[in-house]
Amino acid sequence: MEVDQSFPGFEEPTTTDVLSSAGGNKLVPWLSWDEWDSVRDSLFSSSPPSVSSALRRISTWRSRGCLPVVIEVTASILEIQQKDPFFRDDLGDDASDSEEMLSMMYCMAIVRLVNGVVEKTRKKTEVSIGEAADWLNIPRMLIDIRHEASHRDLPSLRLVRLASVKALDWLKSYYWEPQKKSIPSHGDGTANLRKEIKSRLFELAIGLKIKQATRSNSSLAKEKRIKHCERLCGRNKFLSLMAGNQQSSKSASFMRQITKALKHLVRLYSSYSSEVVSVLVELLLKASDSSDFTELPKDDQVSHSTDRVWSAFDDWKPVIAKLSKKEPELLVTLTKGALEMIDTQEAMKHESGNY
Repeated sequence: MEVDQSFPGFEEPTTTDVLSSAGGNKLVPWLSWDEWDSVRDSLFSSSPPSVSSALRRISTWRSRGCLPVVIEVTASILEIQQKDPFFRDDLGDDASDSEEMLSMMYCMAIVRLVNGVVEKTRKKTEVSIGEAADWLNIPRMLIDIRHEASHRDLPSLRLVRLASVKALDWLKSYYWEPQKKSIPSHGDGTANLRKEIKSRLFELAIGLKIKQATRSNSSLAKEKRIKHCERLCGRNKFLSLMAGNQQSSKSASFMRQITKALKHLVRLYSSYSSEVVSVLVELLLKASDSSDFTELPKDDQVSHSTDRVWSAFDDWKPVIAKLSKKEPELLVTLTKGALEMIDTQEAMKHESGNY
């Protein structure tokens, strides 16, 4: 998936420098903003199982690469707190990590935060680390702990526990909350966007299907039309031409439908490639369990007097082929998206115990 670099948390190079062809976006490992928002809700939940579930999802994201450092550090701090009896009453005296180990882990997470955000900002703008920290409104305590942990004795556990809370508060205000508000297709916008994408995909699928059906019968029909025109028009070339134009008018309307739908999809893909891929993946997975276009309105369904030649899954192949000619990277992205969605579904089933 790609995100606009103007969003909060992406103003500075906080992710790996993997740019999209658009030049203004960065690749991220979540499949959709809905998945991102679900992880955000679980991360800051008061339920340890929910937090653990979110941490497992972020671990999967990490394996895909391009994980923003703000998410990586958030997960690291919360993972440490999940092991700390100070934040988990249910752990009691069973905690396996010593106080020194906990202090060291907290320090490592804070050092990663400062180096990943403040240091990159400082180097880019050529200002002091203090000035960069002030510009980012990052708590001075985090800068001091980073310095102490790097050059002096390990700070006390009490101090780094407090610092971890301040770090999470800052991460929420710097990244998580602004990013949630800045999602371009959040809430109802997401539903409307996906509805439009699905509508255009079906429109293109229907146009291509009718075009294919027309071609399948064209040889025999064309031969009959020629003989019929010869009988009706004789040697009159003008009348023969008019008859041919009438017959081709339907094909022309289908071609206009295909061109229009494809144009809209290319536009949508250029701005919301992840959503287009996500909708396509969902349709493909649904098609594998379906034998017809069940989501189409009845008036728009293509009727057949004989058994279907193509399965529902095959109906989407021409759509993908047509769109991939305009957007060559679609096939790779679609394959990756399908694997990631299957992985996500399996993980959710496993976490809910439905396996």
